[in-house]
Amino acid sequence: MIKAGTTSVRPRRISGVDAARGLALLGMMSVHALPTISETGQDASWAGLLFTGRPSALFAMLAGVGLSLLSGGAGRPHSGAQLAGDRKAVAGRALVVVVIGLLLASLNSGVAIILVHYGLLFLLALPFLRLGAVPLFALAGAWVAAAPVAFWWLHNDLRSSWEGFPDIWRLWHSPGVADLADPAVLGMDLALTGYYPLLLWPAYLFTGMAIGRLQLHRAPTALKLAGIGLVLAAASYAVHLWMLWQSSLIPELAARYGWSSAEMRAELLVGTFQVPLVTEDLWFLLATPHEGSTMDLIHTIGTSMLVLGLCLLVAEKLRWLLAPLIGAGAMPLTLYVAHIVVLHFWRGAPVPDFLTFLTEYSPMEMLMILIIGALGAGLLRFILRRRGPLEALAHAAGNAVAGR
Repeated sequence: MIKAGTTSVRPRRISGVDAARGLALLGMMSVHALPTISETGQDASWAGLLFTGRPSALFAMLAGVGLSLLSGGAGRPHSGAQLAGDRKAVAGRALVVVVIGLLLASLNSGVAIILVHYGLLFLLALPFLRLGAVPLFALAGAWVAAAPVAFWWLHNDLRSSWEGFPDIWRLWHSPGVADLADPAVLGMDLALTGYYPLLLWPAYLFTGMAIGRLQLHRAPTALKLAGIGLVLAAASYAVHLWMLWQSSLIPELAARYGWSSAEMRAELLVGTFQVPLVTEDLWFLLATPHEGSTMDLIHTIGTSMLVLGLCLLVAEKLRWLLAPLIGAGAMPLTLYVAHIVVLHFWRGAPVPDFLTFLTEYSPMEMLMILIIGALGAGLLRFILRRRGPLEALAHAAGNAVAGR
């Protein structure tokens, strides 16, 4: 059992949390630049196997950790006027993130942009900022148990009762400014049919908020996080692999959709949304990325806890060696937006003459550019100890709303 901290500590950056966030950024960059499945469709790529779904889940979980650190950390959660100020500050930052996400959707980056959902998760967290570790862990567990059931039931009920669901109730792109004109479809996409359904993703947020109430600077806490995460990740993925290799699901799906078993297995390993898996009764036992099934949530929460636990164990001891990664994780919004802009130009958008060289790079070369750029910026941030430009904007907005 992981025990919550009982002493109040002064809010400060925790190197392990920043390092884990840096890894989440690099993982997302990997699947944004590299193919996740082979050209034949019969094999998942190494990037698809390792990074599809897991980095974004880690990113969301760490958002919860950050919210708890902001609102009191491992000590007694803030209350009264201090808590009210925290909520206003979080709301101000969330609105900045949402606006940036809406604007990014206009770019041809080829990425399912998470920022609108990320900002809305911040707003959903506001009523829970005063909770301690135990109720937050209970809330996270209840969400993992109940949300996939609600998601499955709603999808299948609406498929049978609404003509064209979910196709006409899904944007099939990142939510943008123009989508505000159709709030019904936008709301359905954000909550249920889109890439990061808000019905499911609070499971990561609440888990992170619970973790943020622990004594994260203590090695026993980090070890328990890593150990529990490993067990959750391994056990859930074992169920998933059994479904892919031993059950009758793959042959049945392959026959139904006219695919080979290899193609269907690759689809279920990386999740490209070409097959409506949620219509299957066995969907709950699949850990296919971005499905939001019970096994998917347990697996990605487990991998997120494992990565965070390991980072907490080593980051402070190897602070200067990991400085680029720690610094990158301390400016996630700036680096996320920057890599989306680079991918926009790389994927053929009209560019100024001095940027035409970007289109000449292969996917692996582009990934190396993104990683080197992120780590270089992270090292600079680590040395200068200044916020990234967009982090400074979000911080200023939050303080303005909170009157600080």
